[in-house]
Amino acid sequence: MPPLAAAVAFIAGLALLNSAAQPALPGRLAALINVWPLEVVELSHFLASVVGVLLILVAGGLWRRLDGAYWLAIALLGAGALFSLLKALDYEEAIGLSLGAALLVPCRTAFFRRSELTQALVRGPWALGLVLALAGMVWVFLSSYEHTTYSDELWWTFLLNAEASRSIRATGAAVVAGLFAFGMAALVPHRKIVKPEQAQTKRALAAKAFASAEAVRGEANLLYTGDHDVVLTPSGKSFVLYAARGSSYVAMGDPVGPVSERGEALLDFHALAIRQSANPVLYSFSADLLETVVDLGYTIRKIGESAKVELKDFSLEGSARQKLRNVRNKLTREGYRLTVFAPGDIKDWVALKAISDAWLATHQGQEKAFSLGRFDQAYLSHFPIAVIAKEGEPPVAFASLWPTPDRGDIAVDLMRQSPSAPAGTMDFMFIEAMAWAKGQGYQWFDLGMAPLSGLPASRYAPVLNRLGAAIFERGEDIYGFQGLRAYKQKFQPTWCALFIAAPASVSLPLALLDVALLTSRGWLGIFRR
Repeated sequence: MPPLAAAVAFIAGLALLNSAAQPALPGRLAALINVWPLEVVELSHFLASVVGVLLILVAGGLWRRLDGAYWLAIALLGAGALFSLLKALDYEEAIGLSLGAALLVPCRTAFFRRSELTQALVRGPWALGLVLALAGMVWVFLSSYEHTTYSDELWWTFLLNAEASRSIRATGAAVVAGLFAFGMAALVPHRKIVKPEQAQTKRALAAKAFASAEAVRGEANLLYTGDHDVVLTPSGKSFVLYAARGSSYVAMGDPVGPVSERGEALLDFHALAIRQSANPVLYSFSADLLETVVDLGYTIRKIGESAKVELKDFSLEGSARQKLRNVRNKLTREGYRLTVFAPGDIKDWVALKAISDAWLATHQGQEKAFSLGRFDQAYLSHFPIAVIAKEGEPPVAFASLWPTPDRGDIAVDLMRQSPSAPAGTMDFMFIEAMAWAKGQGYQWFDLGMAPLSGLPASRYAPVLNRLGAAIFERGEDIYGFQGLRAYKQKFQPTWCALFIAAPASVSLPLALLDVALLTSRGWLGIFRR
């Protein structure tokens, strides 16, 4: 129905403009003048052309299923029919416009997306105030110049004592501006703004769902950054983390909750984005969701691989891990130890903040968002913190760990080391953290994603994948893609593919740009080395 309604509005607009640009049938116009004053005929002719332009504009809103465009289209078609009769007794055109309005009336449910007209203007007193103000202006104008004979020259007379001309131009401009304001409001999708207290309540419900979730990935702990909004399923047991950027709603990772509700959670997120006239984008989701995403009709592309170490098989035995053994033995002899503090047990936040600030300064960077954690005491207090230090000395490195309630995965999030830390500190961090996680009963240790890793580069691969593969091979100066993968490879992980997906109408390169802007906190963050 929406495409058909858009075509009807567009054709109706063209018909009004076409008839306004042509002379009326002489017999009909003469009969009309005997009934209505010339002023009514002239004003109707002018307003019919305005309605024609507005109908063409509103057609775009009908195509996008905006409810404001629906109501405005019905009003404009009715007004167009009236003006067609008053300007030239064009009853054929009036019948056609009336039929167009009648066609739209029973189809209200097809236009389910809210617009600024119905959500912002109509619900508040400002729309009524604007209408009353314009009506009052027209009444004052008519009362002030009731003895002035109307003529077309009034619009184009510019003289010192031509008060009527100035007033008619001002009144006409105000009315047109008011119509334009309503028209634009009908074409702008309404994005519901979540109030802070509502967002806090939803995150509290999501945290409760997270505590009993199944087969969840560590990045679900991004819930505690406060960077995301939450879509909860009706049961309250599952949720999707997402953030808005431009015209995109970007979901981060897999849905969290019972495995049986994953499909429902994705459908709820998809429906929310569609209702808000936004593009749903799924970022960094696992292969477990591929079948569900295919059923949604999304276009899917691989974006990299996550390195996961199976802890039951992890050890430092064998020649392949000789270098890791050497690093561990060296730092252990030097007196370094790793201590994992339970959530909220850290006392010396000042020392960790100094390490973080020095690390950021060394890397000329800034804290990230959306897909990564950041140094924030309130955020980090939710997680175990692994700290490397010599006894009685300040720490030289730390890392926050993302646990999962079923102890399936534990992932590393924020990793920072002091410039004075000895070589191999981060290797030591991973080795000891894995040994601790294994002792705690976790099954997998997630080292995080290697972006663009594992993308197909054959001539038959999609362009986006081939471009990503080329950047992976030749873009080491931009970002250490190969170096990062090689570093994680020495822990002999299992590489798990990660994907991005969106409806076929959405450009995936632009969706990836929205993800980059969310993660980097805007354009300046992207270009900061």
